[in-house]
This record gives sequence, structure tokens and C-alpha cells, in this order.
Amino acid sequence: MLLFELGSMDMDWLFDQDLPTYVYALFGGVVGILVVTVHNLFIGAESYYHLSGVIVGSGFAGFLAADGSGHFKRAGMGAGILGTVPAFAWSSDFLRGWFITSASEGGQVFAVVLLCFLILATGMLGTLIGVFGGFFGGWVAKKTNSEISG
Repeated sequence: MLLFELGSMDMDWLFDQDLPTYVYALFGGVVGILVVTVHNLFIGAESYYHLSGVIVGSGFAGFLAADGSGHFKRAGMGAGILGTVPAFAWSSDFLRGWFITSASEGGQVFAVVLLCFLILATGMLGTLIGVFGGFFGGWVAKKTNSEISG
């Protein structure tokens, strides 16, 4: 009975309330993706991948969300997670080779566990960078507009 009630529950309350936050997070994430990709293309990130553009995108999302929805940390976190996506695309050759080497040396289960930890660590790093950038963007928005509270 409980499962049926949960299945028929309307999820509009979640998206109606935070739709501007998701839009700001998406916009900031796209800005972060563009800044990270352009920066790493010009620098030529052969051995490392620079994620400083994620701070720019999440700060932008936090700035917009502080004036709009008020959830600047949440918008920054979404933008931070989205901004780290090019890191996986950029390092896909490395990840494929690393996965094959790990599977041949330690077994396939070991390689899958290591890959899950790598994805989790990158997601957590993107989340932390996003929260920091969103907080900074919200702080800048509060300093520039005295009508913003929170």
C-alpha cells in the first residue's frame, strides 16, 4: 500500500519551488564547462586537468541564484558537478587505459571498484568547488545589492 502511495506521489512541488535554482545551476554549469574547456585547450592540459573554470561557473550560478531563488549554494553545487563533466571527456583515453590495466592486474571487480571511487571523488571535488563558488557568488550578490537577504 505504501509503495503504491509513493509511486503516485506528485513531484511537481520539488521542481516548481526550485526551478529557478536548477536553471541557474544549468547556466552556471555550461559557463563552467566552456571556461574549463577553453582554458585547457589553450594551456594544453597533457598531464593534468585544471578545474578553475568550475569556480567561475559556480560563482556565476550563485550570483544569479542569490538574486533569483535565494539558493545560491545549491545552484553552485549543481554548476560544480556539471562543470567537472569535461574532466571525464578530456581524460577518457587515460581512464580507458587505466581501467584495462587495473582489470588485468587486479581483476575486473577491483577495476570497477576503483573506477567508482574515482567517479565519486571527482563528483565530491566538483561539489565542494561548486559550493565554494556558489557561496562566493552569493556573497558578491549580497554586497552589490542591499535588498538581498539570507
